[in-house]
Amino acid sequence: MRHAGMALSCTLVLLATVTTRVAMATPSTALFTPATAYLQPFAVPHITYDTYFGNKGSYAIDTGLTMGLLPWKEFQLEVGFDFLFPGPVKNAIQFNAKLGIPEGAFGDGTFGRWFPGITTGVYGIGIKKGVSDYDVWHAEIGKTFMAGEQSLGTIAAGAYYGLGSKADWAGSDGTIRRVGFIGSYTSPDIPINRPGLNKINFVGDVQTGRNIIGGGGVAIGLYFTPAIDVLTGPIFFFDRDLQPGKSLMLWTVQVDVDIDFRRPPAPTAAGPAPSAPAPADAVSPIPPT
Repeated sequence: MRHAGMALSCTLVLLATVTTRVAMATPSTALFTPATAYLQPFAVPHITYDTYFGNKGSYAIDTGLTMGLLPWKEFQLEVGFDFLFPGPVKNAIQFNAKLGIPEGAFGDGTFGRWFPGITTGVYGIGIKKGVSDYDVWHAEIGKTFMAGEQSLGTIAAGAYYGLGSKADWAGSDGTIRRVGFIGSYTSPDIPINRPGLNKINFVGDVQTGRNIIGGGGVAIGLYFTPAIDVLTGPIFFFDRDLQPGKSLMLWTVQVDVDIDFRRPPAPTAAGPAPSAPAPADAVSPIPPT
């Protein structure tokens, strides 16, 4: 998971069925979909470990890595890959890439404040024809809305088109459906600033279409630090017959870690360890990267 408007970037896996289908490796996502204009920052690897499970079935576990490759503020590119296990090794790796203009790229002037993030990319790039080559092109616009100095949250909207094999895009009724809408909402951060819990927020997204990727969900994001979080909540599907065990819903738990090699760790002051945790007002929140 890789969140827009969060210190980390959000979900990354989409789906799998119990037999022939496999999960899809994704770029930065909101929860279940790529409906976010967030891009992974330059030289900041993002490690993800995502699970989807239920009473009747589950997806393969997604362990992935994504990193930003361009140092420019105005134009960024991220690339990544995911390993999906258990399952056949030939189906286990998928790739993704995403580029665009992040929100806030043009500064704090009038133009910069109103200019949204605009991104496009491809995910679910597999090497097994008719099984893992979903090759989903997507494009989206995202904007954080403000009321004075108070954030109202971030809204993103866009569309996707399945470029991969025809067999990957058949619904349970046999109809080929490659096109759909994607959208998301991410709440403002709720600062906690206590030892072990930096902040929380909420996210919901949707991806239309009675096909293998059609669905959406809601989740809570728990940030233990600005660079380590867990996102968890239910995902519901539009064509349950394509899902593991014909599940209408699976629960997801997504663990994410950013490793920023650009920032040296702050020096630790010499002296005895404190006998009690610092009060909340003594904790300085770290701004999102």
